[in-house]
This record gives sequence, structure tokens and C-alpha cells, in this order.
Amino acid sequence: MLGVDIGYGAIKLAVMDRRRCDWCLRAYAVQCLPKSSSDIPLLDNPVVRDSLAAALKQLPGRVNEAAVALNCSEAITRTTRLEAGLNDQDIENELAVEADEHLPFPLSDASMDFCRLGENADAQGLGQDVFWVACRQEHLAQRVRLLTGLGLRPAAVDLDALALSRIAGEQSTTAPYVLLDLGASGFRLHAFAGGRLLYSRSHQVTEPTAGDGFPGSVSQPQSDKSRATRLAQDIRRAVQLFLISTACKGLASISMVGGLASLPGLAAAISESCGRPVRLLSPPSVIRAHPRVALAQWRALAPQLSLACALAMRVG
Repeated sequence: MLGVDIGYGAIKLAVMDRRRCDWCLRAYAVQCLPKSSSDIPLLDNPVVRDSLAAALKQLPGRVNEAAVALNCSEAITRTTRLEAGLNDQDIENELAVEADEHLPFPLSDASMDFCRLGENADAQGLGQDVFWVACRQEHLAQRVRLLTGLGLRPAAVDLDALALSRIAGEQSTTAPYVLLDLGASGFRLHAFAGGRLLYSRSHQVTEPTAGDGFPGSVSQPQSDKSRATRLAQDIRRAVQLFLISTACKGLASISMVGGLASLPGLAAAISESCGRPVRLLSPPSVIRAHPRVALAQWRALAPQLSLACALAMRVG
């Protein structure tokens, strides 16, 4: 399976195979995007198609199936409590009624999916929580056109936050934790608790942080320490907004992925600013590198390739 992560600064690809209880990283590729490519809608930009084609040429061999991400900012997510024992069709009917009340666009223009979070009892009796996602059909169609135009079969479209949560290794944590995806034009803050997505929001940085942390990307003419300090301040404000918006009383930890996650001094600056332990997300122990993959280089790039790897693990 090929995982395709299309960012504003670079396109990242990862090819994964399932090996019993483990996953094997067979190959990866990174193709930086020109700085001007973020000036128009990303997926409609011909430069994105050409860059994805160039990234595919870096891979040894050919892959047919691909999984791609949908940004949480392009989707509506909710958790709804329904009666226990409903079948899938009953759940779809119930969610369609609720979605029609909450979506900012016609239900006829929406694509929806859901998953059961399990049954539990409360004061109203036994029920089940259902997590559902809705987006405009055009958002999915753009991704399908991009992949099929390059000879790939879209096997899955996954929310970026949910994909990343699979490799964060904290699904059993009951206290809220934050996962930061630090990209070229800003960052996304995803918050989880007990394996559930609580909150997701995109943020711009105080000063644009060009490049995506890869060789060949454009860097700002400022010191790493200055960049880390400014970014940590922006992240502290984003964390405060999350806590206020959700009435959460605190965080267990903060994890980082993305092109800027390896910025020297950033983890320490965020930890000092937010008062929480901060870690750079490492490759999960279930991922093994193929012998032809340079292990040292892969581990160095792992934070940037996290989403591509998570997407490649979406379907076995």
C-alpha cells in the first residue's frame, strides 16, 4: 500500500507491507514543492500533479493502490449517542437526520462515513457512541482525480488526525494528549483522549515558516532558536484555545510530527512554554525497514514521513 501525504511544502510517499504482526517499510520518497505552489488551491495545482509524478518515479517498482489524507479542516466530525443494537442502515438513517441539521452545505453534496465506538450505559440506559465524518463530495473527488490520473487506485481516504493517531501509540491514554503536525505554512493541533478525537484545528504561524524541513526547501533567514521560540509561543496559544474550547483541565503530553518537528530546540521551547512533556514521534516498533532502506536516513526523516506511513498502514 502507498501512503500519499500532500503538504504545502512537500509531497511524501511511503510504501508499506503487512508482515504478520509487523509492518515493513519497503520504500519512501520526498518531493519538495515550489514555494509558489501554495498560492492557489493545492490539489488543483498542476505543479502538484507533476511533483507527485516525480515522487512516484523515485520509488523502486510500481504500486497500484494508494491511501490519501483528508484534512480535518475540510471535514465535519461529531460523536453521536444512539440506541444500542442498531444495524448499519439504521445508523446511517439516524446520522443523515443529524447531519442535515449541522452541515454548512446541503446533505446531497456530502460524503459521510462512521464507526462505532462501543456500547456503554448511562442514566438513559444502554447506548452506543458513533463517530461520524462528513465532507463535501468535491474534496474526495479532487483526490480521486489526482490519484487516478497517475494510474493509482484510491483504496482509502482517511482523516489526517485519525491516521496519525494510529502510530502515536497512546490510544489507551484516558487523559487528553495533543499531537502537533508541524508543516510549511503552519501547524495542525489534534487532541485525543481514550483513542477518540476530541478536537482538531489548523493554525498559522506568527511569521511564515517556509520549507518543510527537507533538503532543498526554503528556510527563513532567522536563527533556529528564534524560530523555535516564536513557534512555541504560537503553539502555547493554540493549546490554550483547545483547553478553553473543550473545557479540558489539562494535558498528559504533547507529541510532534511534520517537517519542522526536528527543529533544534523546539521540543524544549514548547515544553517550557506549555509546561508539559514534549516528544518527537519516533517510528513505531511495529514498523520495520526493508534492508534496502537506509535505516539512519529513515529514522531522521521519520517525523516528516509519519502521515505517509500511517496512511500506508490504513489497509493491509
